[in-house]
Amino acid sequence: MFLLPFIRQYKMKKEVIKKFCSEIISEKNRKNKVTISGISSTLITAALNCAFVNESCKSTGLVSKSQVIYRKLKDKDIKKCQEAFRKQSIKFMRMLKVFSRNRKFIISFDETEEDYYGELNKNIDNLYIHNGCENPKADHHYYYLTVAITSNEGIRYILDAKILKRGEYIEDVVYDMAKFIKKNLPIEVALFDRGFGWGIIYQLKKLKVNYIIFWKKQGNWYKKYFKELKDGEFCCLKREKQDYNRNMTNYKVKSNFILVKQLEYQEKKYDWIFATDLNLNSAEKYIKFYKKRWGIETIFRVNDKIRIYTTSTNPIIRYFLFLFTCFVYNVWKFFQTFIGETFSRSNFCIVFILYLAKNGLIQPIHYKEFEQIATRTNWIC
Repeated sequence: MFLLPFIRQYKMKKEVIKKFCSEIISEKNRKNKVTISGISSTLITAALNCAFVNESCKSTGLVSKSQVIYRKLKDKDIKKCQEAFRKQSIKFMRMLKVFSRNRKFIISFDETEEDYYGELNKNIDNLYIHNGCENPKADHHYYYLTVAITSNEGIRYILDAKILKRGEYIEDVVYDMAKFIKKNLPIEVALFDRGFGWGIIYQLKKLKVNYIIFWKKQGNWYKKYFKELKDGEFCCLKREKQDYNRNMTNYKVKSNFILVKQLEYQEKKYDWIFATDLNLNSAEKYIKFYKKRWGIETIFRVNDKIRIYTTSTNPIIRYFLFLFTCFVYNVWKFFQTFIGETFSRSNFCIVFILYLAKNGLIQPIHYKEFEQIATRTNWIC
């Protein structure tokens, strides 16, 4: 049965997340030491309530304050955090590969941001803080590049994520992520929104990974082609970037471009430009493929509702908390696959908190007093 191997691998939700924490946070022998179980329970509570870590420390009663958790990340770096997340992602991918009979998967790359409200000159490591922000109330933000399976409604797992430095070559990060995924899962195509350019094409060609990039309209090169097309028609042309610079060397990068004129989508007509190495026979097929990318936007919206907040300016702490929420999301989607779509995010939050309380993994404030009063007044039968 399809379900049984998963149950053996992931026997209990709490144990899965606890194991992920233990990959990054090491337990040391101290008086009144904080356990991995206590830390993971506190962070789960923070994620499910969209709370600050300090608030969750108070509500669970398992960790005195957030700094106790953060100190355990002192000897960790970005690479170690990412490796811990990847180690768990490999388990998801191996299972998917076996039980999907080696069919290929559609993956999508996109960036998401986290607001930063502090002063830059007060931050020790501000290489990870970027200028500008979608939120007008924040002047700066952290960037995370994320890649997820977006093949269909049922299978949407976050496979990898990385916090980005200012000036970092985004194509190098994409190359590293795509290489990691290709090693563990067959890729049908990688999808990208506007803003990803020639560097992505250069790197994916080296990996022999198919791609579709929704191309940003810059310059006038495409306008003459659209004039020759009728509404609903498309054309394919080859373009070349002759001055893509890598390591003080210019490279020529070639790609096919698909131009689709005024094709209707959701009762509106649009002009579409795609850079791709796929050879499809209709405009609708290119757009149908690309629309799968929007699944990652849904993932971001859900993740915003299980976000852990912190005032820390340490990029390692920020990155670890972001990865933790990604992992909580994956666990929820895993169980939703077998329980069904009715197992929503809110159901997941309620069930998980009840599970933690029932098993003594959290100790809600005032619970004992509440129980005593309720029993004394016969409120609980």
